[in-house]
Amino acid sequence: MPQDNWSFLTQLLLQQWTGALYAVKLVSFALVPAIIIELLVPARRLHVPTVLMNLAYAPVYMTLAGIALYPIDRFLSPLLTRNLLGWTVTNQPWWIIGVVTLVYLAVFDFFYYWFHRAQHRWPFLWRYHRFHHADPNISASSTIRHHWLEEVLRYFVLGIPVIVLFGQPDRTLPWLGMLIGIYGMFIHWNVKLPLGPLSLVIVGPQYHRIHHSLKKEHFDKNFAVFFPFWDRLFGTTCLPHKGEYAETGVQDGGSANGLGQLLPYPLISTATVSGDMVVGSNSAAHGNQR
Repeated sequence: MPQDNWSFLTQLLLQQWTGALYAVKLVSFALVPAIIIELLVPARRLHVPTVLMNLAYAPVYMTLAGIALYPIDRFLSPLLTRNLLGWTVTNQPWWIIGVVTLVYLAVFDFFYYWFHRAQHRWPFLWRYHRFHHADPNISASSTIRHHWLEEVLRYFVLGIPVIVLFGQPDRTLPWLGMLIGIYGMFIHWNVKLPLGPLSLVIVGPQYHRIHHSLKKEHFDKNFAVFFPFWDRLFGTTCLPHKGEYAETGVQDGGSANGLGQLLPYPLISTATVSGDMVVGSNSAAHGNQR
């Protein structure tokens, strides 16, 4: 490989790694206290080795995802029509900013809902999504536990639609990325925090824990990450019972933290992605005894 190409790749790697460390630093003010609380008063006993792995993996995940997305974004970004809605928050009153934020999150959640359902239905997508569900006890650190190539898939399903509708998120709502990241920690938080009637309005830790549950009656439920409205509309709601904090993880005989899951084509048990394992459902995750 020519020296110029090596220089470019080295610079890109350094740039992405530096950005990843900065992002981790930005959210640490929320992540560190969240983990301390999980250690002191967990909903279920925290699986500390997995938490440490998740934290160590976080900058690696963001770095590899950024490198994978770089050529795709460079090629497609100039071709996209941006901000069809023409919305802006520049010099706007607080309530306009609030409305734009809520609409953005609702639209984001709609596209994420259907992508998320596809991840549980189609074996190829589940192969990548399994790593997130394999966490033996979800916690705030689980929000960054995703296969790095999932970001490439999300770019096409989520990134392009929101860019076309709202423009580049870091320009329309510059703090939105941090908000989404912190909210992801919140819904995975391993604490006993029932939201009561608010569970009908926003997703909370108890509601999302159902999605990760090992109980069969919880399979393929609660796909939304912000607003349960989408689950109610499309028939996938399962409200938690009082005091219910189910065991989470996967039961497919595969490794929870094996590094083979993080290869470009994840190495996991063929049974976990085999369509003939599905009994009475089209869901890949059902067949995995998730």
